[in-house]
Amino acid sequence: MPPPADIVKVAIEWPGAYPKLMEIDQKKPLSAIIKEVCDGWSLANHEYFALQHADSSNFYITEKNRNEIKNGTILRLTTSPAQNAQQLHERIQSSSMDAKLEALKDLASLSRDVTFAQEFINLDGISLLTQMVESGTERYQKLQKIMKP
Repeated sequence: MPPPADIVKVAIEWPGAYPKLMEIDQKKPLSAIIKEVCDGWSLANHEYFALQHADSSNFYITEKNRNEIKNGTILRLTTSPAQNAQQLHERIQSSSMDAKLEALKDLASLSRDVTFAQEFINLDGISLLTQMVESGTERYQKLQKIMKP
């Protein structure tokens, strides 16, 4: 007898742990599935976690796209888009230029995912980036004036 259509068999990875083979009931809320996964690895605060495709896309699994998960898919437990956006938002404001550059590289990579991008925008991330560009432009213009004979 074939398995019910609402059940999807997947593997879920977590750094430093053996992958878990799970059956995901697509009728269950995604938050309940994430809580179950976190409980299996004894991770507290399941609301700070999310599932992501483990392939090169690294896109987050959401209630809207979860029906695209097929049998045999490999997923990864990772920090939630909101947590990731908050951490990145803070790193971009670092006083260290190296830290800012690394954060901007990460932003370029992560922002391909609409779910993450929306969380970053919700933190007023576009204004932050605009301020960075504008202040950089002002500094560049001042430097030009100083350098002119």
